[in-house]
Amino acid sequence: MTPPRKRLLWLLSFLIGTPLIWFVAVVWVTDPPIITGEVIRDIPYKPGLTLDIYAPTVRTEGPVPVVVFIHGGAWIVGMKESINFNRVNGSINALRQAGYSIISIDYTLASSDRPPFPACLEDAADALAWVVREAPSRGWDLENIGLFGESAGAHIAMMLAYAGPESFAPDCPDFPIRYVVDIYGPNQLEGIYSMPMAETYHAFMEELPTSISSRIDLRNAIFGFNPEQDTLRAQRYMELYSPYLYVHPGVPPTLIIQGDQDHLVPVVQSTALHERLDSLGVENEILILAGVDHGFIGATSEEKEKIQHMIVSFITSHRHPLTDPK
Repeated sequence: MTPPRKRLLWLLSFLIGTPLIWFVAVVWVTDPPIITGEVIRDIPYKPGLTLDIYAPTVRTEGPVPVVVFIHGGAWIVGMKESINFNRVNGSINALRQAGYSIISIDYTLASSDRPPFPACLEDAADALAWVVREAPSRGWDLENIGLFGESAGAHIAMMLAYAGPESFAPDCPDFPIRYVVDIYGPNQLEGIYSMPMAETYHAFMEELPTSISSRIDLRNAIFGFNPEQDTLRAQRYMELYSPYLYVHPGVPPTLIIQGDQDHLVPVVQSTALHERLDSLGVENEILILAGVDHGFIGATSEEKEKIQHMIVSFITSHRHPLTDPK
């Protein structure tokens, strides 16, 4: 079996399985969870959706900076609790020790009768609006709110950072997004749909019984229609939800981290975004890991440590100077 096909089977095992199976699988293959400090779970931020607050494990003087974390899962699976078991929880622990509150949100996922867009973007914007409204009573620093996403969650984070949360939640209070951390997130949907892995997926789907393929048809799940039957509509859809097309000189500083052997998100998307940000004079940093796949599969322990350090350094270096206790 070819490597792309093996990776595809790994992905499909998540999509076919129940959320419990998915959660157990994530726990099995990743690092130990975040187990220290105060965690306030399942706080409603809008009807039907909740978030978790991971309070600082070390308190510093002044208002508390906030990082809003958005989980991945191809807009189809995933849950806010995965922050405990993902590839970046070392940085989450370090940020809490540096006095940050981390907020992990759930959002609308694709279903058989509903695509994820624009609902997942509206949800994330509503979560940000909730954070801003709650900031005075919870001691959070409105000048120090940033976005941190992994994979599909990074796509959502970039959409909010580049298009503005008010584009998806018109009543969202005005506030600055200090930075956005993009961990192997897609920023051009057309590149995802047309990449070799997608071709492998389509061919693989044709071999499956209809009873199974109908449950995991990513095209219908993500688009809400068959893009091959309405190519013009599909093109407009992909352009509407591609963060790259919303980049302008005023977007927040951006950190980009990805492996150059990513079979789910083309690495050229990260390098193109970096070049676009550079051309507009937007502060950004990029780390491309040689021989590393999606989910940082293939990364050495030294590279994994470097990733955590780079995330923490980037976020803490962009704390608003007027509210930095240092």
